[in-house]
Amino acid sequence: MALNNNLLGRFFAALAMGAGLGGYIHFDYGKWGQRGREAFLAHQAQRFDLYFVAPRPTIVTVFAATVMMFGALAFYEGLALVVAKVLKSMSDSGPVQ
Repeated sequence: MALNNNLLGRFFAALAMGAGLGGYIHFDYGKWGQRGREAFLAHQAQRFDLYFVAPRPTIVTVFAATVMMFGALAFYEGLALVVAKVLKSMSDSGPVQ
């Protein structure tokens, strides 16, 4: 049963993270839809000037991406562990047979 709780925990963790990311993307689309095309293009032009005209060194970009990936994986594993523990406690407190 432990493997089943672990797999369910991972599934629900991935589902929760996907729903959160989807909600954020939907919110962002709505925000820029309300602000309009010109505001969006001005924002993108500012981003281009800030980040793409003079890019950071490769090692800085690779290091930052690595740290972000470790953070995302740690969050996922922590969330999966918590969900698996909750599922285990729910199955342990079920009816006695």
